[in-house]
Amino acid sequence: MLKARFLFYPLILLLFLFLVDSLFRIPYIQTITKIDLTAVNYKAKSDFLEKLVTEKPGVHSPKTKKIMLILGSSRLLYFDHDELVSFYPDWDIYNLSSAVTTPAYYDFQLTKVLDAGIRPDLVIMETDPNQFNQNSVFKSSNLTYSFDLSYVLSNLGLFGKDHVSFYLGRKLFAVGTYKPYLDQMWKNYKNPYLDNAIGMHQATYDYILTHNGNGLSPIDNYMEKDSNSLQMTSHRTLDWLFASYVRSPMQFGFYEKILDRLQTEKIKTVIIWPLSSPDFEALMEKEPLVKTWEKEIDEITSNHNLSILKLKNDPSYTCNAFADGGHVAKDCYRSLMRSILLDYFRKFEPNHL
Repeated sequence: MLKARFLFYPLILLLFLFLVDSLFRIPYIQTITKIDLTAVNYKAKSDFLEKLVTEKPGVHSPKTKKIMLILGSSRLLYFDHDELVSFYPDWDIYNLSSAVTTPAYYDFQLTKVLDAGIRPDLVIMETDPNQFNQNSVFKSSNLTYSFDLSYVLSNLGLFGKDHVSFYLGRKLFAVGTYKPYLDQMWKNYKNPYLDNAIGMHQATYDYILTHNGNGLSPIDNYMEKDSNSLQMTSHRTLDWLFASYVRSPMQFGFYEKILDRLQTEKIKTVIIWPLSSPDFEALMEKEPLVKTWEKEIDEITSNHNLSILKLKNDPSYTCNAFADGGHVAKDCYRSLMRSILLDYFRKFEPNHL
């Protein structure tokens, strides 16, 4: 038996690796490994979604207000919760938006909400050509920080083996997400502003959980007044989004899946293509792939008896302030919600206009 001890070496090595990996599941270690807010935002959204489906508004308690569900990216994340409560007292508005999102992410959230028996009176869903880019950061954002195993397996046909394998690797091994780069960890550990970053992480998490999913803006009411900066960030954003653009059949599949269910359950829906800065919009107009995407997405949407609210063509939207080339300033969220609800009333309740 002693001569066969070497047979246990692989098992011992495996146990050692899992022990080391478990260290990277400790929140403090994760913070000094990855100090940005991406993981915090996704964790908060995941916990908020769980809170929402547990409380089941309109199911466990009498429905006294209309329910609005917002599915979007960072461009729909920073509505002011207190203003929404004050300006729209007839609505309970739940914001499930997060940074760099896709139709797959929206479908996951919507599936959880509807399967819990919650019936929104209005679903707001963002759409944008980059959400349908096969070479986007989908793997390192949505697939890394969201979804659960049952959802991934139930949509195996859409995700495909590559994405499922990637998902399982990230879930089984924390070091797949929180890279053990010791030099960077040490640098973050010695950062004199580390305590401030940890405080910001907690504040961001708490804010999302207590403000119906609306995000805590790191720049609050800032707006960029330098036209050169807007132009530069527009070029950088476009290069980042479209440098290696390839149409994603998977994301189109999830988009149609969402529209099929919304149509089947007769849920009122406003699909919105948000506005970017004039510089960014001008650059987008020159991109043939954007026109190709727009034609295809319009056709799919109209086949489900819906249309897309394109803010660039909407005369009711008037705000012209931007945080950077790709994002409106927080001040414009007031006009954004007004345009959304005007579109809702035009399409579904014209007698109330």
